[in-house]
Amino acid sequence: MAVAATGCQSDAQTHPQSDLTDLPPSATKPVAREDLADGGTLRWGINEFPGQWNPHHANGNLGTVETVLDGLLPSPFRTDAEGQAHPDPDYVEEVAVQTEPEQTVTLRLNPDARWSTGDPITWYDYAAMVGALAGENSGHQILGEAGYERISDVSPGRSEFEVVITFERPFADYASLFRLLLPADYTETPEGFNEGYAGDIPVTAGPFEVGGIDRTAQTITLVRNDDWWGAPARLDRIIYRSLAPEALDAAFLDGGIDVYTMPIDPGSYERISGASDGEIRAALAPDYRHITLNGQSPGLSDVDVRHAIFLAIDRRAIAESAFSAMNWSPNVLDNHFLLANQEGYADNSGAWGEHDPERAAELLEEAGWALEGEGADAVRTKDGEPLALRFTVPQGYAPALNEAELVQAMLGEVGIGVEIESVPGDHLFSDYIVPGNYDMVSFVNNGSGFPVSQSLLQWSDATVDDEEAPQWRGNVGRIGSPEIDAAMTDAMESLDPSEAIEHINEADRLLWEAGHTLPLYQRPELVAVRGSLANIGAPGFGRLDYADIGFTG
Repeated sequence: MAVAATGCQSDAQTHPQSDLTDLPPSATKPVAREDLADGGTLRWGINEFPGQWNPHHANGNLGTVETVLDGLLPSPFRTDAEGQAHPDPDYVEEVAVQTEPEQTVTLRLNPDARWSTGDPITWYDYAAMVGALAGENSGHQILGEAGYERISDVSPGRSEFEVVITFERPFADYASLFRLLLPADYTETPEGFNEGYAGDIPVTAGPFEVGGIDRTAQTITLVRNDDWWGAPARLDRIIYRSLAPEALDAAFLDGGIDVYTMPIDPGSYERISGASDGEIRAALAPDYRHITLNGQSPGLSDVDVRHAIFLAIDRRAIAESAFSAMNWSPNVLDNHFLLANQEGYADNSGAWGEHDPERAAELLEEAGWALEGEGADAVRTKDGEPLALRFTVPQGYAPALNEAELVQAMLGEVGIGVEIESVPGDHLFSDYIVPGNYDMVSFVNNGSGFPVSQSLLQWSDATVDDEEAPQWRGNVGRIGSPEIDAAMTDAMESLDPSEAIEHINEADRLLWEAGHTLPLYQRPELVAVRGSLANIGAPGFGRLDYADIGFTG
């Protein structure tokens, strides 16, 4: 099996890179669509079977949802491998932006674009989306309103196929809005928004349409949309098959699936590298792994304790362990927003990014956590209570367990006890991370070309409802401040890219000072693919064009 680390326009290489930062921005085996076979079935492995297919719903924030819907729903803009956004002509023919006297974005829609109901996609679908996501209707269980709450008006232009979007406050990431647009019938009312795509994908508008959803078999079948107005899909169908993470390797090796995103797991990498009819396509991914601390846990409410944990963890050792069998040299990440291959990346970690267990011990002593006992059994206590934390990991995922065991040993050296708690992977977020039922947890932030707006809710301070109960929403670390919020707001409102970068790095510095989340390393994107498949693999910051995915022969 070859390991293909291909760029957007380059041929596959047959050797892994020595340094992760040397990986290309994209590895998809680009082939002109006219050179692909017409037809065929692609079997795509996924590791979860969502119950909510509305990507803007609070329970629809899953990578699998986007993977499936990218071939089914409209997005006015498409990002390339460098993270730059461009209008997608299948949905938007022209974009005009003016900044004075207020920011206005005008989208001239493709008049041929239709929902699967036969209705045209018009300005009203965009207006209804804003109405749902602006945060003013409490009945809509939205994931977040970033950018939408800044819109003061959406109205038709010269026809129903022209959308005029007026912003009350500037929003530099306007191209991030309306991704995976839903029809107005499913955004106008809370019932339609919350229930319409629960367990079903009733209306689409892409090169594929839904052929069937089988919850028993855990499969979703897409078929070529014969009413598609763009270039016809080269494939006849795509069948998504949900399997446990540890079963995906076996399914690829025995021919049950043709493509799936691999974990960063030396064992998995070694197994898949032995396949004879496929390859691992590798690119520098737009995401990173991190350790999040729950700021509302009793032992972690003190910022000095969180900083002590930062200092006690050897991030480089964790990164090197993760890539031990892959012949890649990883670098630790020192920024919460920007990745090493993005413009403006800076190390804002200050005193908190180094591995310094001696300083960690000093901080714990100063915070009143005294070390009792000697050697491996020594533990820190305060007011008779031990400093003991739960590190929650998904069951059956060896890399996460190995990572947790390393952290357990590192924190043990400074007297912090760690209990590793294994939970079902499909309940990790819903039952543990989102409700705050954990002390420490590791997961991956998926990135895009919009570093602040894409992760705004993850870092935003709590809001307070009528009962004075803090609502953390997407901020699962439950740590925030008005200063962090202000820096992020300034970044989103800065239409000058250099000014925006300054504000992004200020927000990042404040996150380090607050002890919110320890970045570990930027990940490679590893995708196992049959060698005969083209225009699919590891797209990096870019998005796949599902109509162009196909077999070479």
